[in-house]
Amino acid sequence: MRSLSLITLFTLLAGSIGCSVQYVARDVDTYRQDTRDLLSTKNDAIKSCYDEQLKTDPKAGGSVVVNFTVQEETGQLINVKLDEEKSSASDTLNQCVLDAVDGLVLDPPDQREGVASFSWEFRVNS
Repeated sequence: MRSLSLITLFTLLAGSIGCSVQYVARDVDTYRQDTRDLLSTKNDAIKSCYDEQLKTDPKAGGSVVVNFTVQEETGQLINVKLDEEKSSASDTLNQCVLDAVDGLVLDPPDQREGVASFSWEFRVNS
């Protein structure tokens, strides 16, 4: 009976260790770089947004500025919103960029919340 209790205890401990979530405590520069790297995973999708815009407007350009929060302990980007005062691209391009970054998650998550702004500049190649 004693060996069964030890096995059960070991199984419970191993299960709880395997299910633990690891959080990090990034410094400001690392947090900034990790967030930039996360957003860069959507570069192809955002380029496609612009390419589609160019099909209807060959001179399309402007900036898209997005404000968001990186939720502590989940890493999820929340409250992702267009900064209308700083953005100058078309509504279509703005929305496409917002859709592209929707659902991103910083992994591993951080112990602290991060508030950020990111911008994309779109210009026609001359």
